[in-house]
Amino acid sequence: MEIFQKVISVLAFLSIGFSLAEVYLTMNPVWKRKHERVVAESQSVSGNLLSFTIGTIFAINSLFTGEYVGFIDNILFNGLALFYIFVGMSLWVPGERKKGFWTLIKEALNFERKEAGDLAKSFLKPSGAKKIISILSQVAMIDEVIDPREKEFIQSFADHWGINFSWDNLTTNRIADASVNLINLRQDVNDYLATSPPQKQVSELKDIINALVNIDEEVSEKERLIMGELDGLLSEYISQESNAARYHVIVAPQNERQIQVVTTSLPELTRYEVGEGFAYNSGPFYSKEYADIISDGYRSLNLFSIVTLTLPTEINSINSEDDLTINNE
Repeated sequence: MEIFQKVISVLAFLSIGFSLAEVYLTMNPVWKRKHERVVAESQSVSGNLLSFTIGTIFAINSLFTGEYVGFIDNILFNGLALFYIFVGMSLWVPGERKKGFWTLIKEALNFERKEAGDLAKSFLKPSGAKKIISILSQVAMIDEVIDPREKEFIQSFADHWGINFSWDNLTTNRIADASVNLINLRQDVNDYLATSPPQKQVSELKDIINALVNIDEEVSEKERLIMGELDGLLSEYISQESNAARYHVIVAPQNERQIQVVTTSLPELTRYEVGEGFAYNSGPFYSKEYADIISDGYRSLNLFSIVTLTLPTEINSINSEDDLTINNE
């Protein structure tokens, strides 16, 4: 046992050499670049001050208990922490040393304080952040006019979440058809909700959209229309309760060409059997005004389309609007 203890003591003293090598190898690349401002700003003065304080306490404790290996080890790493403190103070950055020791350490701590929340903010980045930015930008563009306040509001979220966002791409790729834009916006909100985000997050998104719409102190007709729809969609998700007041858009093709248009160009429509034939359903929607806009979009394609409060199960004839027996709102 005595021999074993002697071997451990020898290895412990040898470990001082390893610690010295570790300190040297760690300092060496920083030492060569200590005059560069970006290197100075990458060092946490407060973090190394904390490390130095803890190391000092352990060193004193080791000294009083006779653990000299631990004492020397703590002194070595305290020296490394002290070196990082000087680097973080920009002591070797050209033109900085003349400011004085206390000014340098104050500036370093102030700089670090401003960036202290960056890591925490990354944890607060919501799921589907890119989709949220896309939704907000589409809401801002719904009236085809981007107010500078709307732009600044959305950009603040993109910058905060570290998302590259191009307004030029948004305006360039935007479709001229207002109905298609409304459909795409609602679909994006549905896609976002399909990822099962927390209800609190959805509630916050609802508040953000409301703030965006009202930020220019003027709510356009299109903004009011889309808000009526999105409010119902988001509110139902938040409450987890079904909203009874839902509207459907029914499309009834009158010939083979129209059937071809529906099946190839309108994937959002769902086919269902009605009596002796079939029709297509789009929805449900939470706002009749929004449903009317969607229905008008289908009519612009020369398709017969109407809005209903409930989904009809039987249609005796789909040859004309007069023969279509449904609960038309």
